Amino acid sequence: MAINSITVEKFIAKIQIEPKAGFELLAEIVEKKSTISRGDLLGVFAEMEEAAIFLLENGHPLELGFFGSYYPVIEAKMVDTPEEVTTKTIKRFKVIFKPSKFLKERFKKVTFVLGDNRVREVHYKKKK
Repeated sequence: MAINSITVEKFIAKIQIEPKAGFELLAEIVEKKSTISRGDLLGVFAEMEEAAIFLLENGHPLELGFFGSYYPVIEAKMVDTPEEVTTKTIKRFKVIFKPSKFLKERFKKVTFVLGDNRVREVHYKKKK
């Protein structure tokens, strides 16, 4: 980075992403803390997934307790008159996730540790 034509080095922390966790790992964790089998949990998770998708596709916001909420939204083209509004003016459907207040507060308490003491070079593209 250059400040007043003087090159200055800058450094920033970067998260270490762990392997992706899915229904299998969730089922293993919940199984150990309950009387429900891993297989039953996976079945429930699969049905919950189908039900959640159906609800979102049909315009229902989905609240998942302490986890947060999913909101269905569309991106649409703006037109000049109500008569011009059609399904063709809809560009795409997507879902927005909003964490719950509980989750936001919980994330504020996350502690950080330095994984190692190695500093790595930062590679970035220069703006044109």
